Amino acid sequence: MNRILFITAFPPNKLTAGQNYSKELLGLLSEDYRIDLIFFSYQNHEIDVNLKVNVLKNFNVSTASKIYSWGHFPFLHPFFLFRFRFRLLLFLIKNAKNYKFLYFDFSQIFIYSFFIKKSFKIMMCHDVIYQKLKRKRFFYFNPFNSLLFFTEKYILKSADLLLTFSKKDQQLLKNNYKLDSSIINFFINDKIKFIDYNKVDLSLKFCFFGAWNRPENMDGLIWFTENVLPHLNDEFKFEIIGPSINKEFLYKIKDKKNIQYLGFLEDPYMKIAECQALIAPIFQGAGVKVKVIEALATGTPVIGTEVAFEGIDNIYEGSLSLCYDAKDFIRTINTFKTISIDVKQKIKKSFEVSYKKNKLKDLLSNI
Repeated sequence: MNRILFITAFPPNKLTAGQNYSKELLGLLSEDYRIDLIFFSYQNHEIDVNLKVNVLKNFNVSTASKIYSWGHFPFLHPFFLFRFRFRLLLFLIKNAKNYKFLYFDFSQIFIYSFFIKKSFKIMMCHDVIYQKLKRKRFFYFNPFNSLLFFTEKYILKSADLLLTFSKKDQQLLKNNYKLDSSIINFFINDKIKFIDYNKVDLSLKFCFFGAWNRPENMDGLIWFTENVLPHLNDEFKFEIIGPSINKEFLYKIKDKKNIQYLGFLEDPYMKIAECQALIAPIFQGAGVKVKVIEALATGTPVIGTEVAFEGIDNIYEGSLSLCYDAKDFIRTINTFKTISIDVKQKIKKSFEVSYKKNKLKDLLSNI
């Protein structure tokens, strides 16, 4: 059986969209390949115990380790260096020849690819980092950002196969770095496929969904509660789904009767299916937002920003309500025409017909 060395910047699990993709991909690849896994720890995150992989190494990440790692290559942008370890590099140089593919998952560990010359190297670009960091406040005043464009281009060129999640990111890589890439799709959770709409209790409520330790998610939620929520009809209810929310935020909303935090749910999709729409007030970040894809897969429309919808195919426009500012969100929600179970089932069926399956195994079989 052919072997793949899978190196990822985070523990594969279902707590965030990117980590869940890694988990699902490992499950798929392990059907045809022997997988050796190397990953980096992340606070309060554990690796999924059901993965059929051989865990070779687990590296801790701390502030001290980040500073030490970047010190090896201060002429490169620090984002790409924080997970650099010399002993891991030496291991890869020594053992890379034993694997048919080296799979580098997330941009934070792409730096290792540059030093390995005689192996087939795959990079999964969850985001184009130049676009992601460019959207942060005071981007142009950060002295390190002069290195960002150069570093990402420099590292990406060492891949034999670049992967992205959307035509938008594919075009960014082409326009920015003159690099070709292949598009693959996210996995759709089986729990979404088998939603029983006879058990869906559809009501006048909306939801937010995400990993709330991610700044782009938390900042958007805070913005919404401060600028939009006070101006909405009292009849609407809002539920917040997902782990790791800010305790200070929970204290601020504890007396609000129309918004509730549900926390991490083993099956969030039934809850999303019960809502009129998913709210996605995202103003930072990059890449395709998996929460939007998953909401559409449940038959649930989405009310969100340009950033929330980027990379989503135009065929889904009928189920997406674009908002540019607080006034747009207020108007869209207050005038939202309630939808029925039948409409939700039609949206879900339309999504299933149009959404293409993940094709990475097919790509690998042709190499």
